[in-house]
Amino acid sequence: MLTSQGQIDELLDMAPDWRQIYESLSRDVISMHDKDSAGKGKSVGLFDLFEKLGAKALYKKAQLLKDERERFLSLVRNYYLQPLAAKMVGNNQNLKRFFAQRRIAQDEQKRHALSIATELAEKLDGAVRKHLNQSAEDGFKVLLPAYVQRSVHNQAIDYIREEWDWEKTTLQDLNLDPEQEDPRQNTADDSAYMPENQAISSEQVGQLNQLRTMLQKMLADKSTQKEPLEVVDCMFGLGLTKHSSAGKELTMRECCDVLQLSGDTQARKIARCQVLLDKGLAMVREGIRQNLPGIADCWQKETNVNRASRRELNQQLGMTESEVERLIVSRQYKKLLELVQKTVLKEARLKELEEKGAVAAFVPVDINSATNRDLMDILGMNKEVAQKVCQMRPFPHLSHLVELKLVNEPGLKALLERGAVLKLVESGKRKDINAVALEELIKSGLEPGLAKRIERARPFGTWAELEDYLQIDLNKEPVLRQNFCLGIFSD
Repeated sequence: MLTSQGQIDELLDMAPDWRQIYESLSRDVISMHDKDSAGKGKSVGLFDLFEKLGAKALYKKAQLLKDERERFLSLVRNYYLQPLAAKMVGNNQNLKRFFAQRRIAQDEQKRHALSIATELAEKLDGAVRKHLNQSAEDGFKVLLPAYVQRSVHNQAIDYIREEWDWEKTTLQDLNLDPEQEDPRQNTADDSAYMPENQAISSEQVGQLNQLRTMLQKMLADKSTQKEPLEVVDCMFGLGLTKHSSAGKELTMRECCDVLQLSGDTQARKIARCQVLLDKGLAMVREGIRQNLPGIADCWQKETNVNRASRRELNQQLGMTESEVERLIVSRQYKKLLELVQKTVLKEARLKELEEKGAVAAFVPVDINSATNRDLMDILGMNKEVAQKVCQMRPFPHLSHLVELKLVNEPGLKALLERGAVLKLVESGKRKDINAVALEELIKSGLEPGLAKRIERARPFGTWAELEDYLQIDLNKEPVLRQNFCLGIFSD
């Protein structure tokens, strides 16, 4: 959304102390133009100014403004949150892959992305207003780029899930590609490895430094019990005491030896180490709540009820053992309100969990790589089935779970509803028929003339399209199905 001079003047009338910063930015742009003629025509907009000021300055200004707060927040929403979210949505690899699989035109992709960004900006705007109404001093967190990035990722996952559910229920009678995979499988491929998630933000670096300083002060305080914190220091390799080295994490057995914990047997020593670890983590959490409320609020938002362990649900969200059991049985949840709807907890408890940072974000669980615990706690497998799955994988297709009698058809459906996906391991991965070289097609066993026809007509969108083009029954050419898949391509 482009900024007019009138909107800039409107903002500077509300915040005259920002005029000097705006003029400085303008001078920098002019200086850049003098050095690089390619930059001519560029001017400083509201987004540039908001980005320069940062989240804390924007939130503090909103706190100070009274009568003009509504106009100010509208500018922040439309010229900071919306374009920031739009940029991140446009770069989201999960959405790019989803759109490409469905052969959605570029201009249509942009419209979808803009709609998602606009909706997210409205949600973030509502969160800012809520913090302002509650006079929260650390409400600026909603404006942090790192917070917006996490929100974009969750919004993209929700969008893909909703679209997939609609396709399954509405388009089930159409002639769809029989090998069309659940797009949630693709979200599992790179959600932790996307470029935007690899770079830790400056805000998070600052938070980590603050936390380290707080722990050093706690260890130096003579009135603080040292042993629990020393266990935390050793277990996580913080390098804060003489017992540990930075980056070197110790096992409980090693921790017992290094700290010379008391106990008649090794088992008793390890049990004592576990008790001290729990106590140390509780001390750290309490220290964060008292001394670093901004960090507490930001980090608590990472407690996802769909993947949190029993310990996290109990210690971070304060859930009782019976609530934890009911929650795990009914996973996964699209929104926190489902905890009440599925009688996991009473409505009065929901607000308490929200204040402690609980969120409900869909988590794809890859059958071929998930831990035994995730198979049980997220997908609901019993212990015996989860162990067999771990022993027998990798699987080439989810239907093999039924063929091997690990689950029945209703059981497989329940796994899919709870987020089960299957990512092929590299050794069993089929090659993309739209991209593989002609030599590879022939080497796989295809007749050379047929291989050349496929190469000339690529790319294909569905197996049905390929079948129509070749005028053959693909079931009579098993080489194609067994060795190749239809990958992503752009028009």
